Amino acid sequence: MTPSLASYIAGVLQIAAICGATWYGSWWLRRWIVPEFSGALARLSELTIAFALVTISLELVGSVGLLKEVWITAACIVVPLIGAGLAYRYAPRNVEQIAAPAVPTWAFLVGVAVASWCVAEWAFPTQLSLDQGMFGGDTTWYHMPASARFIQDASTIPLHFTDALRLAVWFYPQNSELMHGALMGLMESDWLSPVFNMLPLGVALLACWCVGRPYGVGPATLVGGAILLSAGVMIETQPGEGRNDIVAFAFLIAFVAFLINGHQRHAPKSGAVDEKPDPNAPLLDKGPLILAGIAAGLAISMKVSMLAPVGVILIGMILISGRARALTTTLCLGIPMLIVGGYWYVRAMFYTGGNPVPAIGWGPLKLPQPDQMPLDPRPRFSVAHYITEPSIYRWWFFPRLDDAFGILFPLILIMLAAAALWLVIKSRNKIVRVIAAAALITAVVYVFTPLTAAGQEFQPRGFFTNTRYLLPGLLLAAVLLPLIRQLREPEQRAKKVLIFLTVVYAITVLTSPKWYPSFLPGAIFLTLAIVWAPVGLSWLNDNTKVPRGVIIGCVAAIALVAAIWGRGEEVGYAEKHYTRTTLFLQEGGPQEAFEFTRDMRDKRIALAGSGQMFFGQYGFYGIDRSNHVQYIGQEGPNGTYRLIDNCREFVEKINEGDYDYIITSEYTQDSPDADYWYPVRAWIDGDPAVDLVVAEEDITPQPDYVYKVNGKLDPDRCEKLDRSEIYEVRKEALREKAEAEAEAEAEAAAEEAAAEAESQ
Repeated sequence: MTPSLASYIAGVLQIAAICGATWYGSWWLRRWIVPEFSGALARLSELTIAFALVTISLELVGSVGLLKEVWITAACIVVPLIGAGLAYRYAPRNVEQIAAPAVPTWAFLVGVAVASWCVAEWAFPTQLSLDQGMFGGDTTWYHMPASARFIQDASTIPLHFTDALRLAVWFYPQNSELMHGALMGLMESDWLSPVFNMLPLGVALLACWCVGRPYGVGPATLVGGAILLSAGVMIETQPGEGRNDIVAFAFLIAFVAFLINGHQRHAPKSGAVDEKPDPNAPLLDKGPLILAGIAAGLAISMKVSMLAPVGVILIGMILISGRARALTTTLCLGIPMLIVGGYWYVRAMFYTGGNPVPAIGWGPLKLPQPDQMPLDPRPRFSVAHYITEPSIYRWWFFPRLDDAFGILFPLILIMLAAAALWLVIKSRNKIVRVIAAAALITAVVYVFTPLTAAGQEFQPRGFFTNTRYLLPGLLLAAVLLPLIRQLREPEQRAKKVLIFLTVVYAITVLTSPKWYPSFLPGAIFLTLAIVWAPVGLSWLNDNTKVPRGVIIGCVAAIALVAAIWGRGEEVGYAEKHYTRTTLFLQEGGPQEAFEFTRDMRDKRIALAGSGQMFFGQYGFYGIDRSNHVQYIGQEGPNGTYRLIDNCREFVEKINEGDYDYIITSEYTQDSPDADYWYPVRAWIDGDPAVDLVVAEEDITPQPDYVYKVNGKLDPDRCEKLDRSEIYEVRKEALREKAEAEAEAEAEAAAEEAAAEAESQ
């Protein structure tokens, strides 16, 4: 089951060729678009363009059904080279690059140290996932299944219906999933997926630095951003997972960095931003606007939640540009944003007949939407629902905020809200004021967003993980805080701000997860590759006469070590990942079914039943991700996917799919009183065409079963099933079981209370 050495070498060589072509294309395109950018800002520009080139290349081949190894490689080489050819022809020559203000050496070292610690923190859960697999709920529910289906279908056009929930996750932007899928196609394995999020983490840290770069406070803006990038909710959900929040955050911050640094064209030669520019000069020229549009497009192509901050900033930039420049700003920001980020929204419009974001209700516009059942992972309560409930703050919000942002969360939240509000009111830099307003508005949107306090009423169990939706606003405020003029002038005050933020960061990371000694070499290597080598080689290139060949040789050496080390990781991953099936759905689920399907290859597997079936569905894709896994439902107009409510249609759908196995729970929902409670197992159990091969009876929330399909199921058999027995007798049995369990729990609680009273 382990990928061959030949396939590994071929995959590495293809990735190397893609990286080389993409770097060459992005370097020349940066020289064309923003030739005056230098140093860290130039590298951020090139990374942003590189991501855009790769995503556009993959979207092109995916749109014509050629998302296969050879075409992925060809497109990701040819498209950047075409861009390089155009840029070589039109890029201006002899443009004077604008240097950043000098940063004290001690401040520079503080920034490098904080970035190193942040990367090292992420490296440990990343390596843990390389050992045992990715088990995050969203990762196994829809992120990685979408990636696998892209490669299986060799196309980005079909919708992959993962469930019948209200959320319709198949309409989410999926550029991150597309990149994961491409890596699967190149390496014949998903072993690089746990490592993938380390790259956008590096981009995010670099972008944080660049926000403060023209003001000479790059270390402070990096530390401010790192406070949140190292927060508990990020460490818990992003490293080693298929979740895409960090990718979206990285390019949201880059978007802001390009807008702020765009002032350089109209700044003094020192590089400092002039807060009182020439009133006749434009806020930004076309180049920085185009680059900012590319970054914004990448952000919205990763997560739909990026539409709020990006949209506010876009509208704000148009408004402050003035009547004479409004059209130029709109086109220079909007066209690159549409080209880079519009693919998934256009795809959604194609399926719905005009709605680019089907997951959002558009009020009076009445745009077409999928007609999903009102089913949710958890009841859809927002934070605003509990605004007047002090007990929820005490028992749920405050403890979970402590988990999410550390023991200093009151200071962090109040400080960032005050900073954003101060900048909106007091800043003389219109661009900074717009970004600060976006931070505040994004935070307000979070409060009213459904699912931010998801869970049974007065039990918002989804609050912790969904604090991710607050992070865009917090990140914007965090990187803007050191830009407040009263905090960066004079220089001694800026020094104190950096020290203060570093102390806050140090206290926050005290809650870091355990650092395993066996993972230290990997953490050191990842820190070397993401922080030390880029910083050190850039410094050598800018400040010494080291030959270019030496720098290229160092990069090649790091890449060679990574390739050699990677083979061992690939083999270990193939042997060990998903062997501990108890890590799937830790509150209960089909553990034996996961184990049964792990070593299968090229099988067609149907899923049916409650959430335990689809929330962990990536576990059924097999060790090499070749199994075709599909949750059974009924397609409808506008991308609708609903539960099937009758036996005959359900059986016919299974026959239509020509499945090898069916994995199901007893019912489609856990409670017999639920509105959409259908006995899916009863519809197939006893059919001569299926054999029961796995049965897990004593698990919660429901038993689960695996059936081997030997032929076509008989839909006429449905007529013989006694519907009243299926619905009423089994419902009554479940009610009796639930009542007995409740009585047992009450008796145990009473005995515990009596024992405690006696002891007192």
